[in-house]
Amino acid sequence: MDNKELLKKTGLVVLLAGLALLSLILSISKGVGIGFLLYSVPLLIVFFIICLQSPFITFLVLYLASFVVLGAVRYSDLLVPPGLIIDILLLFNFVVILLQHLWGNTKIGPLYFTPVLLLSFGWMGYCLIQVINPMATFSNWTTSVRNIGVHIVAFQILVFFVLNDLKRINKFFIFWGVLVILATIKAFGQKLFGFDAAEMAWLDAGSGRTHIIHSGIRYFSFYTDAANYGCNMGLSMVMFTILAVNEKSLPKRIFFVFVILFSIYGFLISGTRAAMAVPFIGFAVWVVLVKEWRLIISGFVILAFAFTFFNFTTIGNSNSDIRRMRTAFNLTEDASFNVRLINQQKMRSFMQYYPFGIGMGSAKNAQDGNLIYGIATDSSLVFVWVETGIVGLIFYLLIFFVVLGYGVYYIWFVLKSPEVLSITASCTAGLAGILVAGYANEVLHQMPTGQTVYILIGLIMISPHLDKKVLNA
Repeated sequence: MDNKELLKKTGLVVLLAGLALLSLILSISKGVGIGFLLYSVPLLIVFFIICLQSPFITFLVLYLASFVVLGAVRYSDLLVPPGLIIDILLLFNFVVILLQHLWGNTKIGPLYFTPVLLLSFGWMGYCLIQVINPMATFSNWTTSVRNIGVHIVAFQILVFFVLNDLKRINKFFIFWGVLVILATIKAFGQKLFGFDAAEMAWLDAGSGRTHIIHSGIRYFSFYTDAANYGCNMGLSMVMFTILAVNEKSLPKRIFFVFVILFSIYGFLISGTRAAMAVPFIGFAVWVVLVKEWRLIISGFVILAFAFTFFNFTTIGNSNSDIRRMRTAFNLTEDASFNVRLINQQKMRSFMQYYPFGIGMGSAKNAQDGNLIYGIATDSSLVFVWVETGIVGLIFYLLIFFVVLGYGVYYIWFVLKSPEVLSITASCTAGLAGILVAGYANEVLHQMPTGQTVYILIGLIMISPHLDKKVLNA
């Protein structure tokens, strides 16, 4: 370390120590609030410096924010809207990557212009053009375009720049696993001790109608709602099961098993019947992907046993969580499912005249007199259909079908590294499961499930690059 660098670091330490001392003096003389405000300045400086040195940490901060920011709204009014916080952190991620390039620490080469990324750019352009839809308003358009149209591109690009190394991907999975465990601990606390004052206020404001029902209480942790929580836990269950089966490190495998157990429990107490599609479809896709008859047969036996347990027996009906999940196999007798079919029939009566949709943001901001007023979409795919039309829905589904096709192709014919195969298989199976769940619930665009889906897309498409990197190491 030369004298110039030593002087810089010494000056930084002195500055931070001085601010900490000044904040302590102000806390004693002027009150804790002012002192804490000033004390946060050196902490923010340290955080900013750490982020500038590591795009991976900045990425983890973004992912963490997608988990907790909407739940935090229940406890206090944020200075800026939650969606804007995610957008600011997204921009910060790209700024850090650019600065790393300018400093010579990272080379920004050509992007991995995969067909899926190009399709995603096309989808983003379609969503941006929706601003001129005569049925839309600018304020409504801004509420949907970022999460649906922009994030699907931004998160894929971040994966290409940040998660382009197996070590970082494994650290990301561990970080995700910790968040799953924390989310389930929070949900268990809701079940054990009841809801806190902020959560009760949220339920009393209208959410109680869908969370405190005749069949029991649906727990939601710090997620937007129980449906988002349950489907996200189902996705975690599929992902970490596949990773655990193929993991060679015993400590990591034990950790993954703990994540699986926590996700199963969270999945059950969420009371989200649509979440059942995630493990059933996800594991079915996985056993086909492995191309080993032993695993295919045993996998289908397990799935058949689970289907028989839920559909043809009453075992465990004394438990309200199991009893509620069992109703997912009797859809014709499910009142809420029938209501959704009726609502979709109502939408068909006018959507045939709007092939480009009734405007982004219109479904969630309908006013008396609007076509969609009083009709709940209750499904991510129906939501996309209503807001962007049949043209938009086909475009949107095409992205998912293409990426799933590439996932299968890479696993069967391209990838050689067992670790990359495991990651790609888990992403492909998980994505298939959550896509089916997206028909029954609006989860594909909710934080953090939507952001997780976009990351999985990026990981599938970057897998050949990772495979070559491992084989050439």
